[in-house]
Amino acid sequence: MFQFKQFTIHQDRTAMKVGTDGVLLGAWAPILSSTQRLLDIGTGTGLIALMLAQRMLKENNNSTFKIDAIDIDQSSIEQATENINNSPFARFITTHFTSLQDYSPSEKYDAIVCNPPYFVASLKCPDANRTQARHTDSLSFNDLLQHSARLLNSEGTLSVILPVNEGNQLIQLASQYGFSLTKLVHIHPTPTSDPKRLLIRLQITDNKSQIATPQSLNVSKSSLTIELARHQYTDEYIALTRDFYLKM
Repeated sequence: MFQFKQFTIHQDRTAMKVGTDGVLLGAWAPILSSTQRLLDIGTGTGLIALMLAQRMLKENNNSTFKIDAIDIDQSSIEQATENINNSPFARFITTHFTSLQDYSPSEKYDAIVCNPPYFVASLKCPDANRTQARHTDSLSFNDLLQHSARLLNSEGTLSVILPVNEGNQLIQLASQYGFSLTKLVHIHPTPTSDPKRLLIRLQITDNKSQIATPQSLNVSKSSLTIELARHQYTDEYIALTRDFYLKM
């Protein structure tokens, strides 16, 4: 069990547990005051959907939004549903047991968030559910981009977190599906370490021939360091996550 300030995450039946990646994405994913419909792909415990709901109510004073949360693992979607139903945000979030490829909602989305599987050729875990959550067999980057583009409105955004190499692969593919890179944050574990993750925000663009690379677009680029030393968090990380972590 993981206790946040406004909700509790039970994770005993879910392959992927609460981690820094999910918290970073849930706290960072850009959402606008005009955002009404959001989709969380691969919701797992429901963490990111719950974080987005909390932010929508606080940052935008918005009580008319709707979040859909999907997952292909039945145990995960059952646990996410329980976590959501036991939170103050249950009326805003609906869970769906489905793959992204098969998902066909009646309306398009303003924003999509995803903490996607990213292992491509690495050794697979004996736990089939954990393998499914971590490897791209169930959701390739091409599928993520193609179906996100299908589900987003004309100015919709896709926000993800990935390791650096995989994140750059996604960025290179993005233009093929009508996306442009608009925000990029390099995540450093400590001040002296190389970046280990990328927070990426892609936006649907009409110019599908545009090459979506950090070098060719007017991209908002920044970096964020998590810790100065073990359990000594930076001011910027505290500012990003203080609404969620109990001890921040």
